[in-house]
Amino acid sequence: MKSKIFFIVGVQRSGTTLLQSLLSKHPDVSMEERAIAFRIITCFNNLYDLLPFNVAHNKEAFLKWLIENDEKGRLAELIDTDNLSDYQTIQELIQQSIYKKITTEQTVLWGDKSPNAQHYIKDLKLLIPEAKFLHIVRDGRANAYSMSKRSYQNLRLSAQHWVDGNIFGLVNQDVLGKDSYKLLRYEDLLTNPEKELQTVCTFLEIPFNKEMLNLSDNALQEEKQYVKTYFDTSKINAWQEQLSKKSIEEVETIQGPLLEKLGYQLTTTPATFKILSLRKKIYLNQIDNIKHLFRRKKLGMRGQEIIELELSFKNRLYTYLTVLARDVLPLPIIKSLFSRYFYKEKYFNKKEKK
Repeated sequence: MKSKIFFIVGVQRSGTTLLQSLLSKHPDVSMEERAIAFRIITCFNNLYDLLPFNVAHNKEAFLKWLIENDEKGRLAELIDTDNLSDYQTIQELIQQSIYKKITTEQTVLWGDKSPNAQHYIKDLKLLIPEAKFLHIVRDGRANAYSMSKRSYQNLRLSAQHWVDGNIFGLVNQDVLGKDSYKLLRYEDLLTNPEKELQTVCTFLEIPFNKEMLNLSDNALQEEKQYVKTYFDTSKINAWQEQLSKKSIEEVETIQGPLLEKLGYQLTTTPATFKILSLRKKIYLNQIDNIKHLFRRKKLGMRGQEIIELELSFKNRLYTYLTVLARDVLPLPIIKSLFSRYFYKEKYFNKKEKK
């Protein structure tokens, strides 16, 4: 059966937003404006944790409560909670809810952009077996530099995250097959957008539409635009000037074999290739974590607009503690300590509990 559902995945700062913007212009595609894959995964994974506290309640009523209490109510906008008794399985509930949105918007496909969701393909395929995946890859040196500047992340840690995220892409493609999981390169999309979008449309089984190439209708001011009004190829090799030779060698020492595997040429000759050890990753992550605790502002994205976010100390402290806990504690203990991070309330009916 032809798939009507797809996800755009990949390491952050790799071009997922550009690909989302291009596909959203296709008349046959309904693209979610905000990422929803993790809301789907988190909400229904919470069943394992919350059902023991609520097993005596009506199944449909409990499930509706769970969906409607998901973070900021975003999942409830997609899932058909008014007709839960019509669906025999949660898989059917999610799929048919998406189909209803496609029908309402008179399109053929529904798509969602969720960077880093390549790490959770097993969860998504369990819930949406028919889903296809577009995994976009960017030159790891450019990606590491961008992450270090935009997200204030250690350069070597950024380089390692690029390896981790794209290794998942290669394995996912081998497991699911190229008909369900497609890798494409950000640089190819910028330099030859029509050809690349034709292959994307073939993969999604929709006709190519030239309107996808039109980026000029962005009404935002140039300095606030996350996606430019043209295919900006100047970024492709800018990392060669932005990074020192020593920094490039540090990144290529970590990324080298995978860079070559994905068709990128090395510019240095490291004495050896070596990914970061777990100890080093935790050390660098916690150094960044301490720095972020005292960083009051950061750049973010709303829609496709670059905005500056003011972070309260309470939020920064909470983030600091959760990141610290994730590196040193088992998941069950983390969930116990930071239950608000995973779900708002354990009990469907507080009064009955009392």
